[in-house]
Amino acid sequence: MSNITVLHANKKHKDFLIYANKVIDNVNNMEETNGLELNIDKDYFCDNPKFQCLVAEIDNKPVGMILYSYFYWASDGQVLWVSQMFIEPEYRKNGIFFKLISKLREENKNIEIVSCATGNDNIRMQKILKYYNCHEMKNLKFYYKKV
Repeated sequence: MSNITVLHANKKHKDFLIYANKVIDNVNNMEETNGLELNIDKDYFCDNPKFQCLVAEIDNKPVGMILYSYFYWASDGQVLWVSQMFIEPEYRKNGIFFKLISKLREENKNIEIVSCATGNDNIRMQKILKYYNCHEMKNLKFYYKKV
């Protein structure tokens, strides 16, 4: 598909981002929350966004996205954290994911480490990560606590 456009998400993509977040939570067997829906305006559509988001469009319709941010890992330096990746099922295997990844790389040339997490049941994403030569960190477990 040559008519794929990749751009930074804007307000017209809001419903798509919320929808994609819910699908991703479902695929990963995570508790579905409305956190993104409640916080997207103050966290992204604001003067100082807490994350970045690329959206792939076909004919001005959003069909894929990558949501990401940055953190610092003492051992390795700045890390690009990919929080979510999603392509509408009917648009998969059309090069959309590769266009999103290419744009992400183009805009982050100085980043040497990319990290992400995926659910145990999300076999599709695990295959994609292995395709990109990503390594599973078997000696680390991720924890979180809402405060």
